[in-house]
Amino acid sequence: MYRPSIKSKRTLLVLMILAAGLFYWAENSRVWVRQPHYDMKLQAAQRMQQSLEVLRRDRAEAGWTLDEINDPNQSALIGVQYSLITTDEGDLGAKLTSINPNFAAVILQMLLDAEVQQGDQVAVAFTGSFPALNLATIIACEVLGAEPVIVTSVGASMWGANEPEFTYLDMERILYKQGLIRHRSLAASIGGGEDIGRSVSLAGRGLIEESILRNNVALIGGKSLEENQELRRQLYRQKAQGILYKVFINVGGGSAVLGSTENGDLIPPGLSKVYLQKNYPSRGLIHEFWEMGVPVIHLLNVDRLANQYGLPRAPVPLPPVGSGAIFQVERYNLTVAGISCAILFTVLLFIVILDRDKYKLKEEGVDPDTLM
Repeated sequence: MYRPSIKSKRTLLVLMILAAGLFYWAENSRVWVRQPHYDMKLQAAQRMQQSLEVLRRDRAEAGWTLDEINDPNQSALIGVQYSLITTDEGDLGAKLTSINPNFAAVILQMLLDAEVQQGDQVAVAFTGSFPALNLATIIACEVLGAEPVIVTSVGASMWGANEPEFTYLDMERILYKQGLIRHRSLAASIGGGEDIGRSVSLAGRGLIEESILRNNVALIGGKSLEENQELRRQLYRQKAQGILYKVFINVGGGSAVLGSTENGDLIPPGLSKVYLQKNYPSRGLIHEFWEMGVPVIHLLNVDRLANQYGLPRAPVPLPPVGSGAIFQVERYNLTVAGISCAILFTVLLFIVILDRDKYKLKEEGVDPDTLM
């Protein structure tokens, strides 16, 4: 009869096989676990996907031919490289990343992290550069039950909503009429340099003003950056009615909000609850909200945000709604892992006890092999 011993090669081989089998069992017992607020996040992403489909259908009915190379997902939210209302350079890859409908769930998570609740007011600043993130922000606020107070700069960077006949305000109007969003921009400026259209031609500024007019949005028409900033302050104050906003959300690189283009990189992307002291070249509205103790959500460096929340960069085709770590994560089955550890520990303990008895018999002058 074989007596197991920790010094026996046969015993070590059996232990190795047992440990490998238990490890294989535990490794293959991993399960997908839903993240908190899964249902709300899924609802936000589904509404965003529906919005993309409505806008795509609207452009098809208008006779547009979408660019299969630069807009491979045929989203209709990717503009052109150059147009009369283009304000500055833009990265096509970042624009393609932003149209992932699951970004609505990411923004919803940021709102939850900022402790936004139903009925809270949220100050929002948009540009035309990332129309998909604008819409995702509105949808995330509405799913959570928050009230966004929105002011927009219509001008857009390359590949944004820079088609004069299909600006971001047009997208808002279409989705509002379809009932997919319940909030729209309260006012809009031309955008671009100094928020007054500097670097945009006279014709381009005229086209932007036409867009604001046809969408029945109030024009922020100051003659300088400072005037436009003050008009925005007044609008936010009027809507706040003395109550501090729960969070301030900025999408894009609007001059009135950031103060300067350099601040777009100095301010970290995503949620920042505490004002970060840095050598900012100039100040914008985002700094004023920040210093008042209002958390800031800065949505500009899209690729960094995608990496942070586990979303793919410039995906083709678009990922399915509900995919990504923002919705669910893969984890080990703790019950299986616990049972595996218990089995291995019990076997090792049994062998150690046998070895201890064997050495005790040897100390008493008895050959344990004669007892087998």
